[in-house]
Amino acid sequence: MVQRPRKRARTTSPCSPPASSWRDLPLDVAGEVLRRLPSYADRICFGATCRSWRTSARQHRAPPPMSPCLCFADGSFRGFFPEDARPFRLPAAAGWLGSCGEWLVYRRHDDGAYLLVDPFSKAAAMAPLPSVSRLHVRHDPIVAVDERDLRWCRPTWLPRESTGEPQAAASLLKLAVSPAADVVVAVVGEGRHGKLAVCRPGAPAWSVGGGDGWRRIKDMAFYKGKLYAVDHNEDLIAVTLAADGGEPPAVSRIDRVISGKPPGAAALLRVTLHYVVDSGGELLLVRREVQRSSMVRTQPWQHTAELQDRFAVFRADFRRSRWRRVKTIGDESGARALFVGRWCSRAVRVAGDRWADQVFFLEDGTGDEWHTREQRCSLRGSSAAPSPSGA
Repeated sequence: MVQRPRKRARTTSPCSPPASSWRDLPLDVAGEVLRRLPSYADRICFGATCRSWRTSARQHRAPPPMSPCLCFADGSFRGFFPEDARPFRLPAAAGWLGSCGEWLVYRRHDDGAYLLVDPFSKAAAMAPLPSVSRLHVRHDPIVAVDERDLRWCRPTWLPRESTGEPQAAASLLKLAVSPAADVVVAVVGEGRHGKLAVCRPGAPAWSVGGGDGWRRIKDMAFYKGKLYAVDHNEDLIAVTLAADGGEPPAVSRIDRVISGKPPGAAALLRVTLHYVVDSGGELLLVRREVQRSSMVRTQPWQHTAELQDRFAVFRADFRRSRWRRVKTIGDESGARALFVGRWCSRAVRVAGDRWADQVFFLEDGTGDEWHTREQRCSLRGSSAAPSPSGA
């Protein structure tokens, strides 16, 4: 019987280089790989590969991907476009209230303070914001230039809104963070009426103007470093924030830079929603109108009313102080799509013509303004995801 010769055990020559693994990749090289990943799902997998890569992900902050990522209330995420539709879930991101730029907004149950958290770094983006129950009234004069009579901005049958003092049951309606993340502006109020409240992250209270009237502010956004708001008249209001002598920031001046058209009697038959968004260096206004059509007999014993939903996009023409209707959203830098909602609105650059010049409405609580909840509906391509994280 012939025996097979035994295989010689492989021995490593002292001159041969040691075997390397992916975890030995230098941190700067790993950071360059991270910046080239096209989606959030890929970046989550990158950080979950090993401890070394997770350290690199924390040290090298990659810019937001061009593709938007929609966040759901249970902490699950999904890329919007089909080429990036892989879902993933971050349990720590569940339970958010809304979104503000790249951050998710949470409310603490013990004191009502608000936290702005980056869901992908598991760290607070800034110091906590005070509860809206902590309102400090400042009676400094506010310069109002070419502003409409505020009596038309609120019904006279609301007794709590007939005074400049804050309401007892104020709630947070909207948040906006300055580009430098050093000042936060909120719309606080109840129902359709609110006031502008200002604070710095970590401040003990919000500052509101005692002589500032209640307004029906529909949306607001920072544009080229300045805060702009749109009211129910479609007036574009420029808000100047000031903080002198170490005092907390506050509203010092309000200018009406564009005069809109006040709603007429027909506005009682429809619901009009407004959104403002910075898109490629232009300030855009999206107007969405929903109204019931005539009754249609669907069954011999049943009549229903269909909903008519339409929208239009306008560009702020500051030189001529007017809104100009636009048919395309993009500019020389490329085509864009708009994701608009009560908490967060973003303009996203898209490749190709499939998603260009489309507006997607996020159902994130805007129905609270509507006369009846039965009127909720969405346009073609709109998403039920409440928060466009990184859109």
